[in-house]
Amino acid sequence: MFRIYLKTLMRALRKNKLATVINGVGLTVAFACAILLMLRVYHEFSFDSVYPAAERTYKVYRSGNAPQGETRRARFPLPVTEAIKKEYAGVEKAALISDGAGTGIRYQDKTVNQEIKLVDADFLDVFSFPVLRGNRQSALTTTNNVVLTRRAAQSVFGIEDPVGKPVEVHINGKWIRLIVAAVLADLPQNTSIRFDVLARTELQPGYAEAKDRWDQTSSDLYIKLKASVTKEDFERAARSLVQKYYAEDLRFMKKEGYKPYPDGDYMRLHLLPVSELHFDLQVGAGDALNKSFLYVLLLVSCCILLIAGFNFVNLNIGVSFTRTKEIGIRKCLGAQKKQVWLQVWSESLFIISLSALMGTGLALLLIPPFNQLFGASVNGALLRQPVVIIVLVLLVLLMAFLASGYPSAIMARLKVTEVLKGKLHLKKNSVLRNALIVLQFVMAVILICATLVIYRQFQYLRKAPLGYDTDALISIPVNQTEADKNTVSKMRMLLASQPSVLSVSGSSINLGIGADGGTNKWTQGFEYNGRSLRTNILLADYDIIKTLGITLREGRDFLSQYASDTANNVIITQSMLAQLGIKDPVGRSIIADSSERPWTVIGVIPDFQLYSMYNKNEPLTIKMDPEEPVSYLLVRVITKNPSATMDMIRDAYRKIDPRSDFNGSYVTENVYRWYASEERLAKMFTAAAGVAILLSCMGLFGMAFIVVGQRTKEIGVRKVLGASVGNIATLVSKEFIKPVGIAILIALPIALWVLNKWLQHFTYRVSLTWWVFAAAGLLAVLIAVITVSVQAVRAAIVNPVKSLRTE
Repeated sequence: MFRIYLKTLMRALRKNKLATVINGVGLTVAFACAILLMLRVYHEFSFDSVYPAAERTYKVYRSGNAPQGETRRARFPLPVTEAIKKEYAGVEKAALISDGAGTGIRYQDKTVNQEIKLVDADFLDVFSFPVLRGNRQSALTTTNNVVLTRRAAQSVFGIEDPVGKPVEVHINGKWIRLIVAAVLADLPQNTSIRFDVLARTELQPGYAEAKDRWDQTSSDLYIKLKASVTKEDFERAARSLVQKYYAEDLRFMKKEGYKPYPDGDYMRLHLLPVSELHFDLQVGAGDALNKSFLYVLLLVSCCILLIAGFNFVNLNIGVSFTRTKEIGIRKCLGAQKKQVWLQVWSESLFIISLSALMGTGLALLLIPPFNQLFGASVNGALLRQPVVIIVLVLLVLLMAFLASGYPSAIMARLKVTEVLKGKLHLKKNSVLRNALIVLQFVMAVILICATLVIYRQFQYLRKAPLGYDTDALISIPVNQTEADKNTVSKMRMLLASQPSVLSVSGSSINLGIGADGGTNKWTQGFEYNGRSLRTNILLADYDIIKTLGITLREGRDFLSQYASDTANNVIITQSMLAQLGIKDPVGRSIIADSSERPWTVIGVIPDFQLYSMYNKNEPLTIKMDPEEPVSYLLVRVITKNPSATMDMIRDAYRKIDPRSDFNGSYVTENVYRWYASEERLAKMFTAAAGVAILLSCMGLFGMAFIVVGQRTKEIGVRKVLGASVGNIATLVSKEFIKPVGIAILIALPIALWVLNKWLQHFTYRVSLTWWVFAAAGLLAVLIAVITVSVQAVRAAIVNPVKSLRTE
């Protein structure tokens, strides 16, 4: 019986070559795309699940109900770790992580740029990264130790064993001699905690003063709870900690109009599971992405499979009715309904199974270019997991049942007498066909709308005005030392004679994400006129405003002819001015720290986006500090040859620091890196949506094939009676316009609701304009008309004698 079914299948496939090609190609491509998308989604959802006690590990953040809405902050002061362990016994381990410590590590005559993070002694116990060499318990117990990843160790030491050897680590402008105490395994791709070098928090400048201050927040706080303690237990117990240590902040919140929570608290401490670090845009990791985007990708993969299944149903229906006499003869010879159904269904199962195998093979072949094109880290080994294999098998069986069940049932119910006498009549208007048209075009229109909106949103993030001129601005990580804090001034002198260099300055914070990958944030709170204020701090050098290309609202820039600029002068943004609540600010003194000299305001500038567009603008104070050398050199250029200009600046920098790597980059590139993950996902979505729309066209082509096949003789009669090709094409095409119109009416409200929800995750976002939805509807109609017209014209030009010839 199997051999007979196989022969029949081969015969049917040869007879219906067009349907076979469309089905085979469509299903294979659908399976390949769906598998790749699902693997990418799986990889993203697997982030931060690699830690041995991930279910007990959390990032701490605090919240308050500001007048403009709830605020969430994840930065904490240095004394918080000891306080939190002292106040609540349920915390097993706690550690701070400070970003932006530096990027340089030196061994003998070799200097390598690596990402350095300063951490507390409990760090390795909180995250339990595998230790390859050295002792975990003693690796960070003293401030003289440093820990490297395997990749960093190989970059610095080559094949030498690094444990016990001295290195110099560049931390906030100082080269500090440390001993390598341990080497960790390279961090997995799916972790949000990224570093190359670990050193102790106590090594940061000003630690002795800052270790007891609660008004300077600069670090992320991670804790591991004891096994018997829940997240809710900690959050309840943390209320007393807030009352005890955050009295100044609570007074500030009350004065600024913050609304209390139902329990009367103005501030709450919360725990974010480490599994959510990758998805919380406000308090998560720096590379966090919108989780809803992954759901959209997952939905697109399902749509691709559904559309391919619809195509299969449509073409199966068309092919099945060309086999009515074959089925009639089989039933006349004694075949039962069950056997007919099994024959048709088994043929479909064979095609779908073969397509699934080819799609899986194609996906495996496409994984390397897929990873390269979209910056993914998809691993084909996942397809060998038993659970994944079972899911794929069940998916194939389900698709075979849904895609071939209806045609199989129709063939099984055919009456032998009607088939053999040629009296079989088919309904002209198929409810199933129209339903499939509506469903396909609902998905197609939503995908078109989503593609346009996602593209516009990420273009907006990349190209929105940031408040400073990113064009022709170069950022260079520098390794200024305590002994030599003149890197900026030396570069200014070297480049002074270059006509392509307009100005040179420095900054403690990079603009965007540079080639070194470093970023940091410094926030300071203080009392002013009886109110608690908070501001971000940016350390800078002379000509910072000129170099950034910002227009001053009042006052002046930092200038070398004013010696006081290096002592206590500051430039503030307008939001900082509004927070101070003063008029005529230039020349006014502000006491931010009773142990330091008062700040004197010398300039006011508009707010600008110091961090990515996921973050709201916050008050900012810019100052110079000769004791704190800047970390980034900024060079404003004017050039028609960016590559040659970069080479010229590289040569100048190597004259000053020949032992360090040059990691200069244009700020425009740095800004793009803020949104690199989202951009890759947007490209992936666009490609997947294009495949889905293409498959929809194939499905519509199959539907048109059915209609034209059913009306062949009618078309012949109309031609004999004088109908033109255009008349016949219009007659056939208009039958599809109504369901497409219904699909557009259904899809547009859904797309509007879904995309509006998605955009709410962005602090700055595009508006949903009418033309996006109008364009999507018009494109859907054009796709339908063009696709159907191909079949309609093909049928209309057939000789009517051939169409009317009896059998």
